[in-house]
Amino acid sequence: MAASDLRRKVTRQLIGRLIEHEHGFKRKTFHFAVALAIVYLLYLFCAGDYGLLRIQRLYDRRDALETDYRTLSAEAVDYSYSLRRFRTDPHFVEWLARTRYGFSRPQEIIYHLKSPAP
Repeated sequence: MAASDLRRKVTRQLIGRLIEHEHGFKRKTFHFAVALAIVYLLYLFCAGDYGLLRIQRLYDRRDALETDYRTLSAEAVDYSYSLRRFRTDPHFVEWLARTRYGFSRPQEIIYHLKSPAP
């Protein structure tokens, strides 16, 4: 009887150890899966198509495009103003020809004065 009790006791201990080992393996596997999921979610959150880095680049691109739009709008207004003056103001055309291109009227002498260097 002592041998069968000893066998039962050893069998219970062995089964208990196997259950603990299996439980530890399941726990390690679960922790690994959770860590892998967290890393994947962090990747998606930071670097995916809808991640923070892409969103920040899109905001920067939007700001640059808005700046370009404002610059081009100001240039367009300036060009439309110049075009209107070209069509309606003959003095503007004369002023532009004289100042920008150095034209002169007949019998007129143009002197280019250079200021002395400091």
